[in-house]
Amino acid sequence: MIKTFRGRLIVLFATLAGGALIISLVAVWLATNNQSDRTVNRELEVSERVFGELMAVRGEQLLQAAEVLTNDFGFREAVASGDEDTIISALVNHGQRINTDLMVLQSPSGAEIAATHDLELLPPLSILTEEMNTSVLVFADDTMYQLVTAPVQSPDLIAWATLGFAIDDELATTLRELTNADITLVDMGANRLIASSLEPSLQLSLTPIIGLGMEPWLNWLDERGLAAHWLELDAAKLTYVSEREVFLIFSADREAAASEFNVLRQQYIGIGLATLLMALVFAGITARRINQPLAQLSDAAEQLKRGDYQSPIRLARDDEFGHLGEVFDGMRVAISKREEQIVHQAEYDLLTDLPNRSLLGRRLTERLSDGGLGVMVLINIARFRELNDRLGQRIGDQILQLVATRLQQQLTDAWWLSRLAGDEFILVTENIRDDNWREFVIKLMSQLEQPFNLNGSRYLLHFRAGVVRFPDDGDSFDTLVRRMQMCAAQAKQQKVPVLAYREGMDEDYLHRLRILQALPDAVDKQELQLHFQPKLNVASGEVIGAEALIRWRHPEFGIIRPDEFIPLAEQTGEIHRITQWVCIAALDQLQMWHEAGLPFMVAINLSAIDLQQDDLPAFIRGLIEQRGLKPESVTLEVTESAIMADIEQAIERLTELRSSGMRISIDDYGTGYASLAQLKRLPVDELKLDRSFIRELEHSQADQTIVRSTLALAKDMQLTTVAEGVEDEAAWRWLQQLGCQTMQGFYFSRPLTATEFEQWTRRYQQGLAHET
Repeated sequence: MIKTFRGRLIVLFATLAGGALIISLVAVWLATNNQSDRTVNRELEVSERVFGELMAVRGEQLLQAAEVLTNDFGFREAVASGDEDTIISALVNHGQRINTDLMVLQSPSGAEIAATHDLELLPPLSILTEEMNTSVLVFADDTMYQLVTAPVQSPDLIAWATLGFAIDDELATTLRELTNADITLVDMGANRLIASSLEPSLQLSLTPIIGLGMEPWLNWLDERGLAAHWLELDAAKLTYVSEREVFLIFSADREAAASEFNVLRQQYIGIGLATLLMALVFAGITARRINQPLAQLSDAAEQLKRGDYQSPIRLARDDEFGHLGEVFDGMRVAISKREEQIVHQAEYDLLTDLPNRSLLGRRLTERLSDGGLGVMVLINIARFRELNDRLGQRIGDQILQLVATRLQQQLTDAWWLSRLAGDEFILVTENIRDDNWREFVIKLMSQLEQPFNLNGSRYLLHFRAGVVRFPDDGDSFDTLVRRMQMCAAQAKQQKVPVLAYREGMDEDYLHRLRILQALPDAVDKQELQLHFQPKLNVASGEVIGAEALIRWRHPEFGIIRPDEFIPLAEQTGEIHRITQWVCIAALDQLQMWHEAGLPFMVAINLSAIDLQQDDLPAFIRGLIEQRGLKPESVTLEVTESAIMADIEQAIERLTELRSSGMRISIDDYGTGYASLAQLKRLPVDELKLDRSFIRELEHSQADQTIVRSTLALAKDMQLTTVAEGVEDEAAWRWLQQLGCQTMQGFYFSRPLTATEFEQWTRRYQQGLAHET
């Protein structure tokens, strides 16, 4: 066993160099073999193309010669007058000009006028003229010819002229000179060679296997080191050959193709051996130079291993080992800095450089264990995800940095600031037990909602805050964070900027959590129901249809209101299945009403999430077509806020729905953010006034003004109007006076099941008829 470093290094170098040489030699050997095969295959493919092109060129030559001959005035006069000497002279001259091997002139009936071959050996004139002015392959006297037949007209047809080239060994040899590949033309049916560029001895040895099929041929070629491609003339659609099995076989010598690669292999082996020898010499010299400084570097490595980053590493050398010593010393400094950086990154947010959740959790846990008192505030940015999706993550990150900077500027030393995650920031202060924090937080929220300037653009953000006091509202970091997030979420729902935790909120949260868990099974377990609130004509009071309203009857929780579970369904994506169920159930009921002779319409509500589905228009249109309903009997209601969530996508989706014939209604009009400029772009048919404008219509001059102006606007824009929340006759009469077309509300009926709706309709219509 070799124990010296020098010997081991020499063996190592020899092993590495030898191994690399063997691996590379194998790789070169395989690569050159593959390249040799590809070269042979390319030669064969080129041979196929050249054969086809040469046949095409010869065909063109024949066709041109035939046209020159048949267009020659003297030749046509000779044919017409039967001047045999002139005919023969013309045929001979034209044949010599292009070296044709076959020339035949026949009368229109097929009789011989002049010919170099017996007509009985040629196919009938009908076959020759079938491909007039096109080159074809035929057999004559057991020889294959490429022929062209052209008419002789003066001006009527007086004869047929046929010219041809022989397909023979000379042609095959010419092709070999062009492509470096042998070409053999075989008539399998007649068991003979037609033409070949192979050596005569090879042609002679081929004779016994000609009629045995392609497999013996290919085996024969392979045994002699020849690669081959083959094709059947008919199958390749080169020409027409009557009742023959004619095959073209292209072959190339593998050894000849690989000869240059063999030279390359030999050269590579020589280079490899020289490299191996040089490696051994280099190993011996290097081992002598390396041994001395290795001990010093080993000691330096031991220092780093022990965590000693203070002692500098120096080697008094000007060579690579001296440089390596400098690198080791630089590594020592870098590792020291990196450890400090890792500790910092583990405790601070990379984007804002604020303390992160980990550091905040550790600090707060220490305060809680020490009996500390204080307030925690969680602030998040309202609808930040939409902003991030719309403007991009880079802009979103820059906005978060601006928010962090403004928070730091507004906070005093009594507050800690950290970034929890995403758009959530946490503020902590100690020794506050009263509501002094409330004034501070409200003022802080007001400062945060001032516009943010970024790259010349102004961004107006809205914030929500959740507040807890410790340890009253929780004795652990996770509990306090969860309750702050819960408060911030409820602040968003209640549309207030700040909400502090109070006892009992956990129960509400857990109730929503249980609803969230039960939601996926609501459709499958058939717990959903549709109720219908009548919609009436304002002028006549007649029932014209209903709005479909969903109800969830849970076996444990009882009736769950839509405003409880619809927002949760939108958050989880379950709203798609619920909307599909509502559409199916509502349109099934509408179909039954129409079949019963009740010409009602039905209104179906869509959410903002529904408008993001590309297949929504096709789905609803398919349901309507399957039930034989008229699209105009279906109204789709979408709230202003749903449209404004992504107005461009909403316009695109609503346009698709409206183009199918369905009516589009803006629900809760007047409570959202739609401007007149946006309203005129929306593909809508109807405005639905929110109940907040109708409830006090009799007594509120402001509501009357809003309703009057909205109805006037709708009339000018040729939109129909619906008023919801009609709860007394006075509101009805006001709507009549102001010109509203449709209404609904508890004054007439609460939402009813389908059966109750039908019963109520009959009673109401009877009462209406009695009054009139």
